[in-house]
Amino acid sequence: MRKLLLLIMLVFTSLIYFSCDTAENPEDKNKDIPSDPTGVTVPTPTKNNVLPSASFTSAGSRVKLNLLGLIDPTTNQPLTLSYNASNPQASNIFVEEDGIVQGLKVTKVSTGNVLSADIVFLVDNSGSMGQEADSVAASIIEFATFLQTSGLDVKFAIVGYDSYPNGGINFTNAQTLSAYLNRETGTDRTYYFAGSDSAALTERGYNFGYAGGENGVIAAIFADSVYGWRAGAQRVFINFTDEPTQNSDGVTWSNAMGCDLLGGKATVHTVFSQDSTYWSYNQYDERPWELSTCTGGTIKFIPTTAEGLNLKDLPVAGALANSYLVEYVSAKTGVAHTVKVTVYTSTADGVQTFNVTY
Repeated sequence: MRKLLLLIMLVFTSLIYFSCDTAENPEDKNKDIPSDPTGVTVPTPTKNNVLPSASFTSAGSRVKLNLLGLIDPTTNQPLTLSYNASNPQASNIFVEEDGIVQGLKVTKVSTGNVLSADIVFLVDNSGSMGQEADSVAASIIEFATFLQTSGLDVKFAIVGYDSYPNGGINFTNAQTLSAYLNRETGTDRTYYFAGSDSAALTERGYNFGYAGGENGVIAAIFADSVYGWRAGAQRVFINFTDEPTQNSDGVTWSNAMGCDLLGGKATVHTVFSQDSTYWSYNQYDERPWELSTCTGGTIKFIPTTAEGLNLKDLPVAGALANSYLVEYVSAKTGVAHTVKVTVYTSTADGVQTFNVTY
């Protein structure tokens, strides 16, 4: 009996030791991510013709960057990003956490790596957009349907605007977006808010601010502040207008304000349906596409009728289809970090700094 008890105790102790010894180590989950390199000098961008935009999520010490694809402005083609684990200096993407160069796992979006994107269409619904309003609406519906069936995890929203946000719908699918846009015709398509939260959105829009003229900045900041963005999703705006970004004091709802609040966490793409030389621009009447320049977005000039507009031809479509998941292991979680993302190729380069807590 005594020998039996000793045998049971020995087996029990062995089981405890074995289970402790083989319990999953959190670090084991990150073995697929290369260790942080040493002796790597992050190149300094000289062209600064692309601007990385990313959203962050984390699972323990594993940090995930949902990085919107970048379009090489010299070729108008998406950039192919890669990390060279055997020779990190030869990589074309670099991530620094609090000044420390990180080992990276870089995976392009695919059926096995589905990334999420939240897209807001900002639509100038002032009277001057009457010529192109129907074509813009049809293009939005076609574009949303195309993206939804492309394998991306994507949601859509709209903000209609003039001097203030005066219509739209919170994030939804392509079908509901289509139903919203097909309620009316012309510039009335994006007047009035719809959806279960329409009353709250109407009140927020009316009280959000007043720009004094057509202003896509106030529409973008409204959506950024009020709409139901998903954690970790890319934030993408596509702004349709035919007039300058107008503000009454040269400061409030200016491009500079939009760049400051949206830069780094969202890209704003501009579709401008007017001769770009038609207007005289100043601090009160700004070029709408400058908001795209400072956020890493793209610009498309189209005829005043928007005839033949196909949003699938926009560079942002290629960018979304060429997004990347970039992963690294954080040295410390639960604190604020300064994360610097540098992209460096022979024809395109740029850098963006993010202040994030994970």
